[in-house]
Amino acid sequence: MEAKPVPGDDIATDDVAFEHYNASVESWGDRLHAAGARLCRFYLALKMPGLTSCPPEGAQ
Repeated sequence: MEAKPVPGDDIATDDVAFEHYNASVESWGDRLHAAGARLCRFYLALKMPGLTSCPPEGAQ
């Protein structure tokens, strides 16, 4: 599992550092969502009880 990016102290005073951190958190969240969706589709294909739908591939 990939750890969530850790903010540096400079994000409080440096707009560029804040934007870089914000972008890294956004990318991390997108990768985490994509991994969860892949697992969901995998278990759906195995006909896991109680699982009825998953995000389609490529969905955000």
